[in-house]
Amino acid sequence: MALSLLYTDYPLALDADTAQGGTAVYVNGTTTINPQLTTAVQASDGSVYNTMAFLQSGEPVASFSSADLKAFLDECGVTGMLIDSGDDGAGVIVYYQKYAAGGTRASGSVQHSTTIGDGLLVPRSISLPHRGIATLTAEVQAISSNGVLNPLTFAETAALPAATYPAVDATYTLGMVDLNSTQIQGVINVSIDFGIQIIRESSDSDVYPTIVSIQMIQPSITVTTRHLSDTTTLTEAGVEYAASLVEVYARKRDEGGTFVADGTAEHIKFAMGKCRVDPVAISGGGSGTLQFRITPWYTSGGSAVTPITINTAIAIT
Repeated sequence: MALSLLYTDYPLALDADTAQGGTAVYVNGTTTINPQLTTAVQASDGSVYNTMAFLQSGEPVASFSSADLKAFLDECGVTGMLIDSGDDGAGVIVYYQKYAAGGTRASGSVQHSTTIGDGLLVPRSISLPHRGIATLTAEVQAISSNGVLNPLTFAETAALPAATYPAVDATYTLGMVDLNSTQIQGVINVSIDFGIQIIRESSDSDVYPTIVSIQMIQPSITVTTRHLSDTTTLTEAGVEYAASLVEVYARKRDEGGTFVADGTAEHIKFAMGKCRVDPVAISGGGSGTLQFRITPWYTSGGSAVTPITINTAIAIT
């Protein structure tokens, strides 16, 4: 017995007819698939060993991490995307590319793929670190079409999509944090939690869930800055802002240089609806930090504003 096969990541294929007319979009990143199978065991009275086992439930989830912010957000937005095999779309396909023994990557129908035909794709968080690479995390909550069929389909002899290569097209990092035209200085990290709460259910002793929905969306953004004096803006009791007065930017890096010019419409903006901005913690140590939380909510009216709106092609002003 000896190890003879190795695999590595490959771009995730997002192909839901309800969102894109059956045209696949490929997003760079790493994906972990967890079938979340529960095997139940039983033993009769007085027996030492279990004498029966069966599959009780399966709750498959695919967790995804990517620096490909624009490609993902353009496809999925901040509130998620339906995955529906009942239309022309192929669902979400997770590929793992095979290494070539003595070479680089194997070609042909020797790759591994996992297809999720039905479910809900949602963003979970975005991290914007100082000097670092902005990273998005997301999940696919899979469901079965009838409660009996497994939501996951493995293929051990898959071919990689034609004319697709895992290349980095764009990279982003921490950009400006603006509170009603007051730019917060000294920021070292921004963390966006999209706050999407999902309900996924089954009945009738079905092994797999058959319905998934968004129950509630309660986003929040945590900002960490070195400037403790920003408490002047925040005040001891926090501040309430009207819709569109609080903005956070992801700044696009320039290939071979530093950053794309602020005036070029290639950056990403997260704009809040009505929100509160509250100081959370002040910490000392070698260099102190101030942490504050932005809590947006739905803004009603003639032009409704969701808690967070995005623009993936905008200038920083």
